[in-house]
Amino acid sequence: MAIIFLASTAGAPGVTAAATALTLNWPKPTILVEADTSKTSSIIPGALRGQVYHNTGLTEAAVADQYGALTADKLWEQTIELGENKVVIPGFKSLQGAAGAGPHFWRSLVDALRPYETAGYDILIDAGRLHVADSRLPLIREADSVTLFSDRTLPAVASILSHWRSLDESRNPVPEWLMTALDEIGHSSYVDLAIVERATTQETWPSKDITKQIGINLVGTIPWDPKGAAVYALGAPTLRSDRTPYARAIGALLHSYSDVLNARTYSTADTWEGQS
Repeated sequence: MAIIFLASTAGAPGVTAAATALTLNWPKPTILVEADTSKTSSIIPGALRGQVYHNTGLTEAAVADQYGALTADKLWEQTIELGENKVVIPGFKSLQGAAGAGPHFWRSLVDALRPYETAGYDILIDAGRLHVADSRLPLIREADSVTLFSDRTLPAVASILSHWRSLDESRNPVPEWLMTALDEIGHSSYVDLAIVERATTQETWPSKDITKQIGINLVGTIPWDPKGAAVYALGAPTLRSDRTPYARAIGALLHSYSDVLNARTYSTADTWEGQS
């Protein structure tokens, strides 16, 4: 089972749209977990266009966990079909419930997802915005890619650095909480960067300068294409949606994840193959 943890450190630019697009185009059966703790479900009113009642998801999973009953079967009861062999576990029904989810719940969630590895599922996590000493650390530490979304403005890049590393008075690098947490298990190289091009009046940096400054792998670039993204963010009907700049970028991103996962997770006898 591969776990891809998708998050932003500043404003979550396009994380949910990308998570939904990746899920629907992923070459294996996929479970998308809407694990954003800063808001309630975006996928039900967005990609699903409000046509599904929000009566399943992480709220019910958290209640089951309180009674020690968060099993794989119970978790599957919380899923909603997105496509063939693609399901989503919707986010929390209330912000209060999201705020109350601690590390124990997220650890239990990982354990409940484990049996689906045998069934051939990969897991995508829409984490929204990353927080300092994030309670979802059990998910982060299990991830084969912690993909951080950013645009190319200096404030966005600085926001990633604030979680990743800082400089002491002698300008020597000092690990911050995310690097420290992943260093403990030898996974500091499992952090990737997805750059989202956004319409902005601010000065922007070249991608190569951003990756050099942050020191993490660039997994892909997503263009500014509101119509193409709306297919996944809002369930908008778009003709020839598979040929939009956004769809092409998602295809390229799938190929990048193929390389990442083959290098980090799978042996040469069990390779992960992306689709074009």
